[in-house]
Amino acid sequence: DAVQDPGNVGTIVRTAAALGATATIALPGTVDLWNPKVIRSSMGAQFHHPAFHAEWADLRRFLDRERVELWAADARGEPLDRTRAVERMAIVVGNEGSGLSADVRGRADRTISLPIASGIESLNVAVAAGIILHELRS
Repeated sequence: DAVQDPGNVGTIVRTAAALGATATIALPGTVDLWNPKVIRSSMGAQFHHPAFHAEWADLRRFLDRERVELWAADARGEPLDRTRAVERMAIVVGNEGSGLSADVRGRADRTISLPIASGIESLNVAVAAGIILHELRS
């Protein structure tokens, strides 16, 4: 959701591919998935892992039609509990500076967080995405 740093986006794509995610979808505001820095940091994962851009309205229709739960990652969410994972789910991470968009916040079925040490404000978006994907991997 509007992740702007090419290194972060490439790392998310590569990690999603490595951990068996079905696809990676870049919402509006996200850097171009074919940006050379994205390709470099993804190590070319886009060549074997579906990764594409989509408008929020199109994604929302897809999630509703296919009955896919949307879990949003946010520091103010409930602690991630893998026992509550469902078979058909999408994970969304937010912009490095401003977090999740209002569209995502309003549509999320669950907002999750990773417990981190006190005094630490947040994790890098790509690191957080990787930890969440690993924790939810079946």
